Amino acid sequence: MQGKDRPDVECILCAVKNNDERVVSLKVYEDGICFICLNLYPYNPAHSMIVPNRHILRFIELTKDEIVHINRAIQGFQLLLDELYSPKGYNIGMNEGNAGASIPHLHFHIVPRYGEELGYIDIIGKSRIVVEGLDSVKQKIESNIKKYLNKEFFESF
Repeated sequence: MQGKDRPDVECILCAVKNNDERVVSLKVYEDGICFICLNLYPYNPAHSMIVPNRHILRFIELTKDEIVHINRAIQGFQLLLDELYSPKGYNIGMNEGNAGASIPHLHFHIVPRYGEELGYIDIIGKSRIVVEGLDSVKQKIESNIKKYLNKEFFESF
């Protein structure tokens, strides 16, 4: 189980992108258009976010190249998670603007779904149990990500 302390930075995702020492960086991939980081408070193992490098709030601000590249990164990341974790499916969602608990920087969540997830304790206990530590997940992803997110993959579309 993990607590929630938010560092004092203007934009937490920009801080992650810039390797700001005030934030926990769980970044596993980056290129000229986007980066991928594990969610510090995951719903499931390998719950990640794909984030445009540019600090933008809305989907309509993305360029055509960014839209294609980010969607391709989502596909490649799914292929990687299929290999490493064999989820039964995914929730893929976009957070834009400053809506509720969202971060005011456009980002896309990729949540692998496994079917045997604990939901009751999350609701009743107001806690989250993580079945695999973030360091272990990060190491697995970093060791394998170049198989999928590489120049050939992005150009093969």
